[in-house]
Amino acid sequence: MVMIDLALLRLEKFAEMAILFDKLPTILVLAVMVGIFVALRRHVKSPRLHLWIAAWVLIFVHFFVQIFEPPDGNLTPLTYLIDLGCLQLSAMYFIASLTSFFEDKRLTFSFLTLTGLPALVYTAGLAYDLNWRWLYISSAAIIFYGAPLFVVLRRKVVATFYVWAPIVAVTGTVAMVRAWHGEYIFGFLAILTLGFAFPGFLFYRRYPRWSPGVVTSAGGFLLWGAVFPLGRIMDVWAPAVKINPEIWNTPKFFVAFGMILTLLEDKSEFLRSAGRREQKLNHQLQKFAGITSRLLTGVEVNSVCNEIASAIRETSTFDRVVIILSNDGRNLFAAGHAGYEGDAKTLIEHKCNEVWKFDDMVEACTIGEKLGERSVILRPEQMEKYGQVPSSTSFEPSAYWMKGNEILVPLRSMRGVHVGCIGLSDPRDVTRVNSEELTKIELLAGDLAVTVDNAALHRQLARAEKLAAIGQLVAGVAHELNNPLTSIVGYTELISDEVPEGPARQKLDKMLREAQRMKRIIENLLRFARQNSLARKSADLEVLLQDVLALREYHLHNHDIEVEVQIEPGLPHVALDEDQFKQILLNLLNNSIDALEGNSKKRIRIEASCNNGRVILCFDDNGYGFADLNRVFDPFYTTKPVGKGTGLGLSICYGIVKEHGGEIHAENLEPHGARILLELPVEAAALAAQSI
Repeated sequence: MVMIDLALLRLEKFAEMAILFDKLPTILVLAVMVGIFVALRRHVKSPRLHLWIAAWVLIFVHFFVQIFEPPDGNLTPLTYLIDLGCLQLSAMYFIASLTSFFEDKRLTFSFLTLTGLPALVYTAGLAYDLNWRWLYISSAAIIFYGAPLFVVLRRKVVATFYVWAPIVAVTGTVAMVRAWHGEYIFGFLAILTLGFAFPGFLFYRRYPRWSPGVVTSAGGFLLWGAVFPLGRIMDVWAPAVKINPEIWNTPKFFVAFGMILTLLEDKSEFLRSAGRREQKLNHQLQKFAGITSRLLTGVEVNSVCNEIASAIRETSTFDRVVIILSNDGRNLFAAGHAGYEGDAKTLIEHKCNEVWKFDDMVEACTIGEKLGERSVILRPEQMEKYGQVPSSTSFEPSAYWMKGNEILVPLRSMRGVHVGCIGLSDPRDVTRVNSEELTKIELLAGDLAVTVDNAALHRQLARAEKLAAIGQLVAGVAHELNNPLTSIVGYTELISDEVPEGPARQKLDKMLREAQRMKRIIENLLRFARQNSLARKSADLEVLLQDVLALREYHLHNHDIEVEVQIEPGLPHVALDEDQFKQILLNLLNNSIDALEGNSKKRIRIEASCNNGRVILCFDDNGYGFADLNRVFDPFYTTKPVGKGTGLGLSICYGIVKEHGGEIHAENLEPHGARILLELPVEAAALAAQSI
């Protein structure tokens, strides 16, 4: 008997060793597969890969536990639960990795909890041979009804939902009916069948291409799902047929190899895409470098803005590009654009020229969400204030972009002065809307801003040099003319006293008036040329303005000129020379009066306000406007009839305002009219009081 027992013991050992040797190749292959997936994690950064690793670890545990299977094939309840529970969970992990929301960790965890826990409960009931049909029915209801409901409540329903959801619901209903009649194994096999078959359809949906990796993985999942119903059919209808168990494991290897191949295909495509991106980047750099070289040579900015916009459109992902500039710090214009056609082109030009203002642009660049080093992105609700240019391009819901977004790249010079912006919209690839895509555009924008600012400084310098040269010339000529003219005036007055009333006396009086007028012109010339020291003191601008209006009140009333004055309450004082500033106000008022000659309805509007520590004074009239805005402040330039003006009024105003540290600008109004705008710094004491 002892010998028989020893022989039986040896047979059991041999049987256990046979089981181990049968399972060992599969376990080793799976271990290598898991190692490959873990190694790929260094090169493929994706949450999907993490879920795949977890799923294959569960498959490995499923096979590893089978080593402890006794020769009679009866597993302990706990071993049975671990074995088939890991298999069930791996199916749920595969499905979760291929859903449209796999990147959302919260939704993915919720889905795994919703389906994984009931699957484990169902398997535990079978492992411990529990005859609780409500346990199986409720678990099946949660899995087969809960999954479609979860998708309906959490995600946007797409057309494919109406294909798979009925299949899942019908299968679940049949499983619950079978469970009611005590056939619990049907629900278990249904979970495994759908759990491994569905990833086959989802895999192609996530990787829509007919590549070897995708075909192998998708086909492997479909075969894997078919293993369970086929195995059940063989057990019922052909129990005598013996099939090598490794044949049933073949689909698993197809799936694993297919997944690895798919990841390698993605990596290869990524490298090819990186090469294409590098080529595009080099092309972009060459394009931008050529434009930058031309900008630095002093080319006229407006002449290259369309080329710049086209280059940005060609080398970036943005299909619509507009370059908005400002020459005077108040008005904007579309210097160049690309991608705007038809009505959109007309609308963008209209908005830039007549609707959007400089302050709107600066504000938009401030309220937008920072995207690059300097660029900002404005959401549709932020763009509503400024009015959008409609686009026919539609976009899928995305974290990168939504319809109505606009990217602004400010054009800010080295001095920190805003000179415009670049507007970008309608990306062809929304995933490229990031700081990396905008880096080169921002560099080009910096070069463009410097060029625009340098052009403005050059214009100011040229004007200053012209004024200085003319001033020197005028000073010399005026001194030479002043002495003989003084003699003419003096002798004319003496002769007038000796000549009695009559035609001769009238001619002398006329000669005297003209000589005195010439003297006043020479005094203006000397004042224009002379660099006087300013006698600055704190002055109330409203009081000075009322004094000047009082001087011309009679003329304004007799010529039916309507004057509207709007002074901001509490306007701070300005440090200035009162006499010189009255001369400015009087010159501007006289210019407006002269410009209204011949108008049926004559109107002058004077407005004063404070903004950012500067007092803004605006003179508007509804006259004929300026013929040439570029020459408004040039000495001796005038559009008035001969004898009506010297062309020195605005030149003198320009010099006085500059000496006060201010700015003066001229512009034409639509449909007709002109505007002179003065900006003067607020007195330091007044500014301090205002900030308290």
